Amino acid sequence: MADNSRPHEALIDRRIRKIVNARSVTVGLALTFVILALLGAIVIWLVDRHDFPTLGLAVWWSLQTVTTVGYGDVVPTTKIGRVIGGAELVFGVSFIAFLTAGVTSSVIERARGGADAARSALREQEAQAILDALAETTSAITALDARLGTIESKLQS
Repeated sequence: MADNSRPHEALIDRRIRKIVNARSVTVGLALTFVILALLGAIVIWLVDRHDFPTLGLAVWWSLQTVTTVGYGDVVPTTKIGRVIGGAELVFGVSFIAFLTAGVTSSVIERARGGADAARSALREQEAQAILDALAETTSAITALDARLGTIESKLQS
């Protein structure tokens, strides 16, 4: 029985690695997203002190922009500020798409793994049913053979 469980352990290990990798990608993208927001805040604060006199206000604007919420309470009015804001919007939308794809991929992999396990269990049950039926058939043939042997010996005597 130990030999049969090893392929299943390898399958489980592969599935776990795929899920962990999908999570790692998602966490990596989320961290990149936050770093992008912080870098954008620092750059806009350094470049446009008129519209962003404090770093806190710049961080607030950057988080609004990178998440594409854009409340409109704080906006850049200079050309360089708008260029930085546009770049943050593009990167923000891209990262949101990548995060969504990562989460979706992880969910699909989990569902696929569960379906594969169910199919494998069903195949094992079917194989066991076939083996049981074969054992019953073999037993019935052996019993018939014994009866025929008894009948033949009675006929010969």
